[in-house]
Amino acid sequence: MGAGSTVIVVMAGGKGTRFWPRSRERRPKQFLPILGERNLLAQTVDRVLPTFGPERIFIATTTELAEETRRLLPELPPDNVIAEPEGRNTAPCLALALVHIARKRPDAVMAVLSADHWIGDEPRFLEDLDLAARHAAGTGDLVTFGIPPAYPETGYGYIETEGEGPVRRVAAFREKPPLETALAYAASGRHFWNAGMFVWRLDAFREELRAHAPAVLDPLEAWASAGALPGDLPAAYARTEATSIDYALLERSRRVAAIPARFRWSDVGSWPALLDFHEKDAAGNIVRGDAVLVEARDCAVFGGARLVALAGVEDLIVVDEPDALLVTRRDRAQGVKQVVDELKRRGRKDLL
Repeated sequence: MGAGSTVIVVMAGGKGTRFWPRSRERRPKQFLPILGERNLLAQTVDRVLPTFGPERIFIATTTELAEETRRLLPELPPDNVIAEPEGRNTAPCLALALVHIARKRPDAVMAVLSADHWIGDEPRFLEDLDLAARHAAGTGDLVTFGIPPAYPETGYGYIETEGEGPVRRVAAFREKPPLETALAYAASGRHFWNAGMFVWRLDAFREELRAHAPAVLDPLEAWASAGALPGDLPAAYARTEATSIDYALLERSRRVAAIPARFRWSDVGSWPALLDFHEKDAAGNIVRGDAVLVEARDCAVFGGARLVALAGVEDLIVVDEPDALLVTRRDRAQGVKQVVDELKRRGRKDLL
């Protein structure tokens, strides 16, 4: 890799509530083998392990998930699993990773990946990652990846760029747009889906946090200066501003560049998104597990230990677990998050 000091930080603290009932708080989406035999977190590490080696791969997760993360990734040094005491969004998470890594590798370039995304064309992904690392190392820019929009998606944020070429300046970050705006973005050639992957030098990242988000960084730098005692971390972390890295830094910095990705990407953000990765029968159905479908069209069954039968229905997603059954229309599957919210309201911790 062009930037030999590059380290990988995989953000793996999410709960993946849109994959309930298969996904739970202690068994989140990134721990599930929903695309192949290996879980998504392991697939993410597999993607970069041959290039970087285990010593340069770090996992940022929560205290509750740290032990299972280490169990799932025995090839990584245990100390490379960075456990945040509580979830406070992505900015404190990455600031904690900065402070942790800088103690041993102050000159490193940090590449931030998500634990639960799918990436195709892995050689091109590694080439683009190399380009981002070399650009970040040489310029001090904060580099993000933009995914060329395959269709006018209204559920993603967009990156607006200016200029041409393999590395472009970022003009603005745009919120999730209405359909008419998304159509214009998809046709512009200047707008890209925001994939939430970043590359930056540690010193540049620290400088920009100090300039734009001191409330995120200051408590952790004070903790590190006082000896970085593990017992003192929860109090320091609780003083950080709970905010996303996009809002805290990227939308404010003038040093942001974007690389239009040449690899295929999906955030696999919900049950319907998963359907694109499975083979369908002649009626458009997808079946995983023991199921009987009679006069059913465009349905997906993710079965468990018992038989699932569908008759005379269309456009359904069915997910069977021993303690819960999900049945939803494909076009309403985003409502699974509201199901989880309702279970929380009812105090049903046994199902969370």
